[in-house]
Amino acid sequence: MNYRFFFLFIVNILCVLAYPQELKLSFSEPFNSVGLESISCIPIEDKIVHVQQKSKEDLCALTVHVFDAQLKKKASFELNEPKYTFLSVKYFFNEIFVFASLNENNHTSLLYTKFDLQIGFSSFKEIFKEPHKAGYPTTFVFPENSYNSELSILAELPYVKNKNEDIKLLIFDHQMGLIKEIYNKLEIIFDPKRDNKLIVSPKGRVFLIKTHWQKGNNFAIYKLGQGTTQEKVIKLNRNKISALDYFFNSKNELVIAGFYSSQIRYNYEGFFLLKYDHDLHLTHKNQYYFSEKIIKTFKSAKDIKESGFGLDKFRLTSFNLDKEGNHFLVAEHLGRKKMKDVNNWYSAGMTIVKFNKNGNYVWGCPIKREQISSSRSFLGSFTLNDFTEPYYFYNALSNLDLKKGIPPNYGTNNYCGTNHITFDDFGIYSTKELSISFPDTKKWAFNPNQLNPLKNQKSIFEITTEMRDKSCLAIIN
Repeated sequence: MNYRFFFLFIVNILCVLAYPQELKLSFSEPFNSVGLESISCIPIEDKIVHVQQKSKEDLCALTVHVFDAQLKKKASFELNEPKYTFLSVKYFFNEIFVFASLNENNHTSLLYTKFDLQIGFSSFKEIFKEPHKAGYPTTFVFPENSYNSELSILAELPYVKNKNEDIKLLIFDHQMGLIKEIYNKLEIIFDPKRDNKLIVSPKGRVFLIKTHWQKGNNFAIYKLGQGTTQEKVIKLNRNKISALDYFFNSKNELVIAGFYSSQIRYNYEGFFLLKYDHDLHLTHKNQYYFSEKIIKTFKSAKDIKESGFGLDKFRLTSFNLDKEGNHFLVAEHLGRKKMKDVNNWYSAGMTIVKFNKNGNYVWGCPIKREQISSSRSFLGSFTLNDFTEPYYFYNALSNLDLKKGIPPNYGTNNYCGTNHITFDDFGIYSTKELSISFPDTKKWAFNPNQLNPLKNQKSIFEITTEMRDKSCLAIIN
């Protein structure tokens, strides 16, 4: 018996079985998207609540559609409060909140309203107020999740030149009553453009991840909730961190991974992974240079000589955890490319790095795939909320150059077609054409931004027409 042939046969069968079936999609009724941007889509009870905001506006002007289980539109509501500045839509305590601010009478107020499936929005209620300083207001940062019956919100207190930045951690109960204000002064000089992220661990610990610019990006973590803050600078031995992302693993460790640059350029030259326990003690640290294969996939020898050994115009786009505990870090290229006197958006591809559940490097995979479009909304990859396997999807925009049109393998009513990337155990990727029959008679493509903020629930995307005048919700079951 030819055992080598038998082994290859079994491997091929297993690959076929492991390969996912076609995406099971459900589509909503079309809705208007002219001048509107989809910002959230939340399943609640047996409904889907879809929220749109007027494009390029900070005013509190929202449109909300309520779809039933069959994705038929049952109701629409408008929220139009031009005197308020829109801040965020969040799902806390099994309810949908809209947060806004008001700068009036030399004070900044934080307000909220709840959304009701039957009547829409209630009146705004003020829950916090802070005086201005030298004309500067207070701004607010929201976490992705609450903890038990408490919600933490960060108040970034008014800017004061040449002084250390100060903040307040506001803690509310489930009825949005203010329980506690905790004031802290950070060990960093105020910057008018602040970049703060508020995160809450599975055990309720509240952390601030801060980015500030000083000869490049600088990062620090603060443990909040006490009268004094505990600061931990996030840094590598020699290299400068360019970008990072994070999540909490099953051990309640804060896992931070990202990309670093060289000493003289701001391109991505390698990647790293760090782990911290709940007291911010560093428990794991490693860093690696990109392989020559990754660099040469995107740069010629001339490019390397002129601009250095690094990935130019790449940006970190995702950091995910699969069902086995493996970590997947992604960077995607984004730039501009002039074609026929049109300055288009352009992506040359993506790089995916796999770490095992212990945080050690397994493989790095460069994926060359060109995307060119006058609209940035069609570029980039997307994943599912249920990230049990490292599956990535993207709009096959290169099909638009085919003289015969979009291949029929992609299904019907496709503007460009959708491709699906999977990997074997050695980091060798495969690309598959997805067959999707989009609704109606228009041609559609994915806007590759996950709209459902609830990570343990179904994936919800927006599909739009080429002119972006009509949209549908695409629910992946």
